[in-house]
Amino acid sequence: MLRPLVAVLLALSIHGTCFGWGADGHKIIGAIAAASLSKETAKAISDLIGEETLADACCWADEIKSDKSYDWAKSLHYINAPRGAQSIDMKRDGAGGEQIVTAIATNLATLKDASQPKAKRVEALKFLLHFVGDIHQPLHVSYKEDLGGNKLTVQSFGKKSNLHKVFDTDLIQRRLRDTKGGWAVMSADLRQAITDEQRKQWLANLDALAWANESLVITIQLYKQPPADLKVDTAYYKQWSPVVNERLQMAGVRLGALLNDAFQTNAPAKKPA
Repeated sequence: MLRPLVAVLLALSIHGTCFGWGADGHKIIGAIAAASLSKETAKAISDLIGEETLADACCWADEIKSDKSYDWAKSLHYINAPRGAQSIDMKRDGAGGEQIVTAIATNLATLKDASQPKAKRVEALKFLLHFVGDIHQPLHVSYKEDLGGNKLTVQSFGKKSNLHKVFDTDLIQRRLRDTKGGWAVMSADLRQAITDEQRKQWLANLDALAWANESLVITIQLYKQPPADLKVDTAYYKQWSPVVNERLQMAGVRLGALLNDAFQTNAPAKKPA
């Protein structure tokens, strides 16, 4: 017998490995999204993924990177823009559809289509969960020549790292040093801090291209203001941690809205009285 739906989708167990936002970041986003699901959406997701939590399911698209049969999906985690570009141009940057903006739209459409085989919809759901998170990580909308900051080596709190990893993992891990209860408590704290005005503002545009452009604006600033002496320290953490927190919050709120919309679309039409 299935657990109660709330327990299924909000249980905050810790297992699995992620590399996009890092395990903690993706799970934080999944938990924020899960808290906003309607009962109908929660049941529909439970029917697809069983007792796996939404937080854990957010990590699947990174876990399969070692599976060569999914090599085709590696380019779907990001989108590149040329240096100097102020926004994403899909004609210029679309890469024949092999990037994250198109991947979100494609997987959302598959998830909405109740006529698709269950296995295909499960895969689409898990890709969607992950890609909505990734597109809100600024350096997933970045530059090809340094692999989105992966080639920009820095010292992060005394350890060798790179700019991409700083925003995937290091800044979140720094906050978690002071957060008892780990990512689950951080997720709850971030969710409770979201104001009605913020939620309204973030939900005003559910277009993945708009989200990518938000990330690009931040990326441009990151390259204009690199860590002093390429060292990520407490000052850098205080400067950029609020941005990381807000992007996690935005991703969770928007992901929840997309899921509610997707399964509302799937609901059978009511028979006339």
